[in-house]
Amino acid sequence: MDEKITQPQDNTPPSQTASAAKDIKPKKFLNSINHFRGIAIIFIVMAHCYRPAGWEIETFADKAWFNLMMNGTVFFVFISGFLFHHVFYNRWDYKKYMKSKTKFVFLPYLLLSLPWIVWHLTVGTEPALHVLYADITAPAEAASWYVITGRTLTAYWYIPMGMMLFALSPWVMYLIKKQHVMYWAVALLAIAVMVHRPISNLNAIQSLVYFLPVYLLGVWGSAHRDKLFPFIDKYWIPMFISAIALALVQAQFFGAGVLNKSPFEMTVPDLMLPQKLLLTLVILAILNKFEHISIAPLQKLAEVSFAIYFIHPWLTTPWWMIYDSPDLFGLAGKGNIFTTLIVTLIVVAISYMIAVLIKKLLSKRSRYLIGW
Repeated sequence: MDEKITQPQDNTPPSQTASAAKDIKPKKFLNSINHFRGIAIIFIVMAHCYRPAGWEIETFADKAWFNLMMNGTVFFVFISGFLFHHVFYNRWDYKKYMKSKTKFVFLPYLLLSLPWIVWHLTVGTEPALHVLYADITAPAEAASWYVITGRTLTAYWYIPMGMMLFALSPWVMYLIKKQHVMYWAVALLAIAVMVHRPISNLNAIQSLVYFLPVYLLGVWGSAHRDKLFPFIDKYWIPMFISAIALALVQAQFFGAGVLNKSPFEMTVPDLMLPQKLLLTLVILAILNKFEHISIAPLQKLAEVSFAIYFIHPWLTTPWWMIYDSPDLFGLAGKGNIFTTLIVTLIVVAISYMIAVLIKKLLSKRSRYLIGW
């Protein structure tokens, strides 16, 4: 999740198998992917801002817009997979990789979760979330539950799943070398659309099953970008129309938002996952047309995106946990996609400024707290 796109370096091992060599591309800085990171964090934050923005999803148009907006995590995971191959394939060291993820992903997660774990165990909501969802009362067991599920703050559920995803990287490297990435991605995608995302995002294993094919598609996209980019450049308009159609169909027949459920409950297929994958390719195709241009605001957002991810729940979560209502500004029923975008940009801007301030105060040590 925190992979960085670097300038070209000669890190190629002295030997590669013939099949693996086919996937190796000259490593370069990709403006399109970096810009995409900036866009992805806006979608991530937006999913947590519609309630404070007073947007009540009622009309068909509301549901369609909402379906296009939600589940931006797919963008993040695809980019993460893309960067895994782009950045690490030619300089792979599993021990260093996991050590880095532990220091700059898991440690910030623990440090930023700790105050809220204490809050949940002492003066938090009634009933406490660990009692409501898991019927846990013992403090040590409850604290462990919050770490395992990421239920301390909105959006933190991603880290337990993400750490498992990082741990699977040797298997992903094996798939790359054997050129089996797409086979597994397609098979797992068929499973994911039936499994759906977990209820309240509490089951990290189910989240992994759901997002793993997206990650693998990102890996494949980097390994075969000479095939991918010409294809999406040619077909991005039909893909865009198809994505909108899926959002409309879901709005008409299945409702709005992510259809979270238990893993083995059989329901309708998840239309949002293929919809977001299509939008991923559409956005990538459009951004690739401007690969030669560096868009400063998106570059800045990309640079600080991981810190914004960690910081923004500190702004959005208290609106409903502390005040017992998401309607802090009295906008209930008056909001829409545009008020949501305004609130999102405000939250992103504040999170960005907090991140910059922490960076100035802690210098390089800030990575241990906010991942940047």
